[in-house]
Amino acid sequence: MNPSTPPPAPLRLLWPDVAKGVCILLVVLHHVTTKHYAPLVADDLGPVEDLWVGLSSALKPVRMPLFFLVSGFFAAGVVRRDWTDVRARVVRLAYVYVVWLVLLWGVFTLEVTLPANRTQGWLELLLDVLYASTGLWFLYALALYTVLATALRRRPGLVVAVAVAATVSLLSSFVPLEETNRVSVLFHFTFFALGAYAPHLVRRVAEAGLSLRALVAAYACLSLLLVPLDPPRSIELVLLSVVGVPAGITAAVQLSRVARVAEPLAWLGRRTLPVYVLHMVVIAVVQHSGVVLGEGRTAASFALTVGYPVLVTALVVTVCLVTHTLAVRHGLGFLFALPAAAPLLPERRPERPSRTLSTAPARGSLTGL
Repeated sequence: MNPSTPPPAPLRLLWPDVAKGVCILLVVLHHVTTKHYAPLVADDLGPVEDLWVGLSSALKPVRMPLFFLVSGFFAAGVVRRDWTDVRARVVRLAYVYVVWLVLLWGVFTLEVTLPANRTQGWLELLLDVLYASTGLWFLYALALYTVLATALRRRPGLVVAVAVAATVSLLSSFVPLEETNRVSVLFHFTFFALGAYAPHLVRRVAEAGLSLRALVAAYACLSLLLVPLDPPRSIELVLLSVVGVPAGITAAVQLSRVARVAEPLAWLGRRTLPVYVLHMVVIAVVQHSGVVLGEGRTAASFALTVGYPVLVTALVVTVCLVTHTLAVRHGLGFLFALPAAAPLLPERRPERPSRTLSTAPARGSLTGL
């Protein structure tokens, strides 16, 4: 190789981006289903509504835990660097969080029909800066988790840190907080910490060739076994995630081997930020479309009722991505990234996508969370 030739860009694993793409689709589907879809369904089609809401609930121990695990996996290198690099990441996350906290405060002060955790008044806005309660809690948690993971990287020891985080997750249902999103901030650090502190373990699970069918069956059986026991919700979610997260990793690995599916999902997985911050606004607009599902009792109306959550999810994600592209093109990129942020962090070569499973985790961009 010519000494003057720059070294090739580091490889970036494909399956984590696929996992992130699936997770953001499930987040949007969850909000479409629970906040918009349910009230639209005619009474005689209640079982269809119950099916979608039940599916969304069943995926809760997978959806955000896997999202945070992969986010921690990509942050594994960051939390081992000095505080200059960590501060740059945290500042950029905090900036985007505050910008969209204020913007969505304005939107949902005017739009009051969509069920959402609204910030009401200046005092609640200030409280949300300190401790997130709105749908933007994921951004807040990523910034907080990065600081915590960095601070705890040497003491009291990685195993102890993860054990303490897991204990907090198990007991989070007992914390006297009314806002479910604030409980979620407490609950999910375990998964980020596992990804950040033990990326080798995440890779090992991805490389293990586990049977997805067996994992799904085990997940279903465990769910049924927990029904009569009725444990506290946080304990139930932790137990289910022990099976659900490996199932999610295995599914992402298998999807990453199907080019026609993997490439679009990975592309979306590297662009989750605009979807995350914009999707509730788009759902709020759709909320005023006047659609009523199941009227007329025709085959077409039944098919629309069954497929509506998927169709609206696809529409919402598309509108979010197009809106982001237009916003950046017309000088509004500062809504999604800290202006002139480049000096905060040394410039790094972009990663090349890879289909191998043995490559070390590469850093994700802020746009991809």
